[in-house]
Amino acid sequence: MKNKSLRGLLAAIMLVAMSQYAHALDIGVSFAAYVTPDGKPYVEVNIEIAAVSILYKKTEGEKLQASAEILIMLKKGEEVVAYEKYNLQSPLVDVPQSLIDVKRLPVPEGDYALEVTVQDLNAAENKDDFLAPVNVRVPDNLYLSEIQLLRSFKKEEAVTPFTKNGYFLEPLPFNFYERGTTRLAFYGEIYHSNKSITDADYLVRYYIEQEKGNGIKNLISTGSQRKKPTDIDALLVQMDISKLESGNYSLTVEARNAANELLAIRKVQFQRSNPFLQFNENNITDESLAQQFTQNLDEKQLKYTLAALSPIVVGDDAEMLNNVNRDKDLKNKRFFIFRHFVRQDPNNPEAAYRRYMEIANAIHEKFKSGFRYGFETDRGRAYLRFGAPDDMVHIEDEPGASPYEIWIYYNFPKTNQTNVKFLFYNPSLAGEDYITLHSTARGEIQDPKWERKLYGRNLTEYVDGDNYNDATGVQRNLGRRAREYFTDF
Repeated sequence: MKNKSLRGLLAAIMLVAMSQYAHALDIGVSFAAYVTPDGKPYVEVNIEIAAVSILYKKTEGEKLQASAEILIMLKKGEEVVAYEKYNLQSPLVDVPQSLIDVKRLPVPEGDYALEVTVQDLNAAENKDDFLAPVNVRVPDNLYLSEIQLLRSFKKEEAVTPFTKNGYFLEPLPFNFYERGTTRLAFYGEIYHSNKSITDADYLVRYYIEQEKGNGIKNLISTGSQRKKPTDIDALLVQMDISKLESGNYSLTVEARNAANELLAIRKVQFQRSNPFLQFNENNITDESLAQQFTQNLDEKQLKYTLAALSPIVVGDDAEMLNNVNRDKDLKNKRFFIFRHFVRQDPNNPEAAYRRYMEIANAIHEKFKSGFRYGFETDRGRAYLRFGAPDDMVHIEDEPGASPYEIWIYYNFPKTNQTNVKFLFYNPSLAGEDYITLHSTARGEIQDPKWERKLYGRNLTEYVDGDNYNDATGVQRNLGRRAREYFTDF
């Protein structure tokens, strides 16, 4: 119920905001001229209507829906050569979302003006338009289509307006990669390479440059593919942009022959938002925090998450966590959680949070004792701090010994050690609340008399040596194997 209430509140806020900002319809349009396998050209037009700019109205059942009238025209002078006029409706939703559509208009070769007009059908005064020149050519020699930036792509067998060559291509008409995005994807087509190149492969090279202003550019990343000459070839590529700082960029795609001569080139500009790449907690404002995943966590979830973080935070962060736990202000709890996970993954702190909590939840279920969360037990804390052990020995019925468990780590990067062991035991026999008795890891509990404590129920009967007070071990027999497991395993 709380999630539903939150979605309803968010939807109401967005509806109020949109009603206050009429005449603010915001559309993104991208387009490219392509050629069918039988040589017929067409123009593909991708349209996105920003969710916050179109008026959503409530329908029966308390769902929300938006509608827009779209007119796409390709004109030569005043002559309309091709057009599409239709209404686009959003699905029924709880929270407003952007509307995306694609249309393909067949036209002869030539120079055209592309005009796109979008009218909000729920607000007569709310409209936007787009105008750009379009050059449609079917050259005899190698030709590279315009580059289409994508939000995502995936294999798709079904035929839809968004599928091409067996892939579902989600366009990115605004050419804007927001925070949380780690990959840039693009699509293009190459025609008649077999008419320009007959005796060798050719190279397709693509690279991203940062636009610094005044004509200054910094090369950021590059990639390439070798292609065999053919009549039509598709180019579907993704590039890592997780480390790109916020700013303006350009993507360039080139085709070159074996002599490195430039045969074709296309360029498209895009913007990148990556506010937490160079982490500075001073950049986490109340406004930005209100837009993060932590805003969806209620008080109980916040306390649980902070408890799950306690085993892994150290130093000043541990002291800060103690203060936050005592503080009743939920905003400070949200700040600490977001601050932790944005350090782990600046591009997608929510994904880092979900990955960690999935592990923490599993550990809680595995080691819960009835007295505290499973990740607050010694075994749970060790698992969160050091990961799963490479091997484990679990003993419950050794004569004179408390139930115990030995964890073995063959490689232990935390302290650059190898063959590290932890010994947990349950002297109270209470549930699953095992405690750390001894470890070979530097900085962890180390007790030379761990054997005496482990076999402490009848210790005077089998202490190793004549001096009971100074003895560290116990006498060996077939029933007492903890030392063997700990030393030789």
